[in-house]
Amino acid sequence: MGAFETFVNANLGIRKPLISDLGPPSGSSKAAGIIGSQYIDSQNNSLYEKTGENNTLDWRFIRNLGDSSDNSLQVVSGVLDEKINSISNSTFSKSLSVPSGVGTLSFNYVDIGAPSSYVDPQISITLRSDVIPESFYSYSTYNVTSTGFNVAFSSDIVEDNLKLDVIINEDGN
Repeated sequence: MGAFETFVNANLGIRKPLISDLGPPSGSSKAAGIIGSQYIDSQNNSLYEKTGENNTLDWRFIRNLGDSSDNSLQVVSGVLDEKINSISNSTFSKSLSVPSGVGTLSFNYVDIGAPSSYVDPQISITLRSDVIPESFYSYSTYNVTSTGFNVAFSSDIVEDNLKLDVIINEDGN
C-alpha cells in the first residue's frame, strides 16, 4: 500500500458506500457494493442494506427514509405494556378507614374487596390523615397468609379520621 492509501485509511477511515437509483436494488445496474453498503430507491425512498456478495439477491429492506431507524422504542413500549398489565392484574389497592380505639386490625382479602387468596402475597401499607394527627404511630404487618393479614400499631388509635392505604401484590414485584 502506498503512502497516500495509508494516509487516507489512517485519517479518513473507511466510508460506507451509499448508492442511489430508481427502483429496487435487484433491478439496478448501480447496485454493486461491499457488504454493508446502503442503497436508496429514489422512486419511493426505500433504504436497503447489502448483506452478501450477490449484487442482485443480497439486499435487505431496512426502512423508508423518514421512518425511525430504531424500532427498539416500539419493542420497549410493548414490553412495558405487558409489564403494566401483569402488575395491574396482580396488584390490589384500597384505602380503609381505621377505627379509633384499636391497637391491631385483622383483614381477610375477600372482606376488603380483593381476590379471596394470593400466592406469596406482599403487603405494603401507609397510614395517612387529612389533618395533623394528635399522635404518632408506628405500624407493622404480621401474619401475612394467602387469605389475609394483620396490622399492629404502636399504641391504640385515638383519631377518627385515619386511613390505611393497602397494596397487595401477588408476585412480590
